[in-house]
Amino acid sequence: MTAWLLLMTLINHPGCEFVNADQIFGADLARALPAFSAMPRDAVIGYSPAPGSRRILQLPELSRIGAQYGVQVPADSRACFEWKLQHVTEDAVRAAIHESLKNPAARVEILEMSNAPVPQGKLVFPSTGLSAAGNTDPSTPVTWRGYVVYQSARRFSVWARVRMAATMTRVIAVETLAPGKPVGNGQVRLETYDDFPLRIDTARSLDEVIGRMSLRPVRAGFPVLRSDLAEAFQVERGEMVQVTAVSGAAQLELEAQAEASGRQGDVISLRNPSSGKVFRARIEAKGRAIVVVGAPGLLARAQ
Repeated sequence: MTAWLLLMTLINHPGCEFVNADQIFGADLARALPAFSAMPRDAVIGYSPAPGSRRILQLPELSRIGAQYGVQVPADSRACFEWKLQHVTEDAVRAAIHESLKNPAARVEILEMSNAPVPQGKLVFPSTGLSAAGNTDPSTPVTWRGYVVYQSARRFSVWARVRMAATMTRVIAVETLAPGKPVGNGQVRLETYDDFPLRIDTARSLDEVIGRMSLRPVRAGFPVLRSDLAEAFQVERGEMVQVTAVSGAAQLELEAQAEASGRQGDVISLRNPSSGKVFRARIEAKGRAIVVVGAPGLLARAQ
């Protein structure tokens, strides 16, 4: 008798209808039970289940809905709804990671990944979901958490355990780089090697190193980091600077000695070597500065 009841249950209760919105509508109910075909298609029946679960409407609830729209509900009626799910493939995970890396040449090895079915949508692995430090070795497995975007803005979590590497360039010091000094052409070289593709602090081209100033000693044979560099001084302490003093239409050119080092836009103190007077001026370019004086008569203060 029990087996017969189970068999009848399987026959009389058809499979679930797929939903693709946050709510179940009249159109969804009509697909499950043709008796509801006359009700408005956009009538809201209730909330959809979470992906991976089902919402089953039994006879009492269906009867209440039918009473609102004049629908006679058959005695054996039942309606089941669920999201259409699919399994994520390794190729899909790899493609989503490549999209986030913005490096199609990166090699991504999938070691392990979530295997729960997911709703249909866009697979995303954002950089914020990666649990790895910037100096991670490319041979070290890392966990990357992502999600499937479905129904416009809802997210279904996924994850993957991966190893990643990419052939990249880096700048190597040929000789020890002294702090506070611009890096010259012959002091660095470029090499190609395999690295973690999201390492961001390594200098990748000679152009971003040569002419800039090292902030700390970088020993020969070691890579140059972007955080080790700063723009070189346009004016060095003790050097002679060509200064333009301006007051209205009046203008005066003089040479003065820098009392401090600085870059373009910095305001530094300069000393007139003839008079010994110190004044402030803004660095405009390499070896050049400008001072704007309030009145023509005040130009003498810079002399």
